Amino acid sequence: MADAPIIDALYGIPKNTAVTQLSECLPFMQDLRGPMRAVGISGVVLVQRHCGYCPYHWSCADRRTREVSVLARQNSAVRGLASYDSLRIGESLRWIHEAIAGGGLSGCYLQAECLVSGLDTARMYPLYGLCAMLRAPLVLDFSSRENWLRHLPEIETMAADFPELEIVLTPPQDTEAPNILRLALRFPRISFILCPEEMDANAALREFVELQGRERVLFCSSLNGWPESVQVARKLEVMPAAAEAYLYGNAARLFSFPAVVDAASERLA
Repeated sequence: MADAPIIDALYGIPKNTAVTQLSECLPFMQDLRGPMRAVGISGVVLVQRHCGYCPYHWSCADRRTREVSVLARQNSAVRGLASYDSLRIGESLRWIHEAIAGGGLSGCYLQAECLVSGLDTARMYPLYGLCAMLRAPLVLDFSSRENWLRHLPEIETMAADFPELEIVLTPPQDTEAPNILRLALRFPRISFILCPEEMDANAALREFVELQGRERVLFCSSLNGWPESVQVARKLEVMPAAAEAYLYGNAARLFSFPAVVDAASERLA
């Protein structure tokens, strides 16, 4: 799969460790096209993944949504996800609806570490209903095993209550394959963002992708960065059709990357 495009389905804007007050949080303005071309990345889904470490993240979900929306509109190879503030439900639904329905963003993003309530509580359900209505995917990001295990029952509840909602989970590193497979087999609209290093080290995941879950797994780079993850991804021992779905097809479908799909079709024709 040396010629296939790759979409990074969860690219976090780099962490700003220098913020001591909200006014110091400067917009991310880097042009990603050069670094993407250098390693063979055709598209990215951009999120504010590191804001959970900031003491001011509670008050700027609307600001994060606007920033990602601007970046997505400037670059056709970039898609972005909106942020939700469960303490400002009405306002959040308005800015998310405007961002997604207006064509600027492709879905919504939640960090488990930043939640003020459970995933299956009344504060969260308006968001799920809006995403389902807009047919926009909801990405749930987990950085710790503790939060992953604690929220697993809640994920099952929300997935059962919103069977039409596309839920994309990012499990923490070294998550046991049975947990992933159980959710995937029970809920047909749950997908998973997994780095190629995890796929390469887990035969059960590769077998699932080959036999049952070809449309349920998306690529993202590991903490090692794009060059190493791309190298590992291109050598994964899976059939070409499964590799194409993992590397770009599923992300292109869920996050609306028509240009990437068209370009891929031309190269593979």
